[in-house]
Amino acid sequence: MMRSALVRKPFARVLEMMRSTFPRPDRTTRVPAAGAAGRITAKPVHSPLTVPATNIAARDGFAVVSSETLGAGDRNPALLRNPCRVNTGNAIPPGYDAVVMIEDIVGEEGRWSTQKTVLPGEHIHPAGEEIREGEMILPAGHTIRPCDIGALLSYGITEVDVREVKVGLIPTGSELVPAGRTPGPGEVIESNTAVAAALLGEAGASCTRYGIVRDDPELLREAIGRGIRENDLLLVSAGSSAGTRDFTAGVIGDLGDVLVHGIAMKPGKPAIVGRIKGKPVIGLPGYPIAAQTVVRELALPLLAAWGFRPRPPERLRVRLAGAVMTGPETDEFVFLTVMPAGEQYAATPLPRGAGTQMTAVRANAYLHVPAGAGNLPAGTEVDVLLTGNRTG
Repeated sequence: MMRSALVRKPFARVLEMMRSTFPRPDRTTRVPAAGAAGRITAKPVHSPLTVPATNIAARDGFAVVSSETLGAGDRNPALLRNPCRVNTGNAIPPGYDAVVMIEDIVGEEGRWSTQKTVLPGEHIHPAGEEIREGEMILPAGHTIRPCDIGALLSYGITEVDVREVKVGLIPTGSELVPAGRTPGPGEVIESNTAVAAALLGEAGASCTRYGIVRDDPELLREAIGRGIRENDLLLVSAGSSAGTRDFTAGVIGDLGDVLVHGIAMKPGKPAIVGRIKGKPVIGLPGYPIAAQTVVRELALPLLAAWGFRPRPPERLRVRLAGAVMTGPETDEFVFLTVMPAGEQYAATPLPRGAGTQMTAVRANAYLHVPAGAGNLPAGTEVDVLLTGNRTG
């Protein structure tokens, strides 16, 4: 099995390569409309109904022939020859073309009069006012909102075709144990694939977490082969570096192509981008913060290029409360704690490292420093992306 060398490719170039190399999978599924919030329509959705199906009353009152009300007023009520009592939403009988509101009616049964002139169509919702049969409700590529669900159901749509992308997540490492089990000496609870599934699920992906694969190239080969068959994108957690038990790049190379092994980004530099049977495979570093960064900065942009996007994070202008030191050829992603400081916001850089997950827990923002941007001294104003609520 050949091992690929860690030659760090520029981060921006890797992103562009991924977008151009992997076209959007042509996968769709049909889901209940009532549970379709956040899903993306696979094709235009047209109404099978005309709504309302006939003219309906917009107010409680009497359906009338509008010409009978001409000249009506408080001192000169107009006698209605054959008014028809209607409530809001009732169908307007044939021959009637307006509704007089109940508060404008005087008299008694058999001799109703109106104190107000109404025009043809007044206080009536005409047939098809909301939508007509065959009219488009939603276009293709539309992210379904809760308000869209009300329209779909009201117009007779109970199921809708949506785009689907399947993502497989394989955790690797003989030291891993599943969540819920107390780790022994040298063991670690597996969490990277759970975090990745949560991040990708927010973008609308259907994620499958597979069982832990021990450090055995044949077991990993079998797991990756299955993951490629069953998914559109495969993420393999850990085994992406160049140690004696890091088999991910070698297995990807045996089954397909290793396009990138090593990216000029921090954290996340050992990441792998491969291709097997035309499908993308991303090898995640084992350290949690590095793995999360690679998912956020590589996997999510690929899904976005395919039309699957989570709600974009809020961008905020802040002043750095501490210096940020960066390398000249590396894109760096720095966690921050953002707090109000007078009329501005101050951002304190948190200790940097790929391992500790509490850094991400304590942070409520992060800063992307592109390669070549140089060091950022305290007091520099920068734009950050929020990962939580503003503190304070």
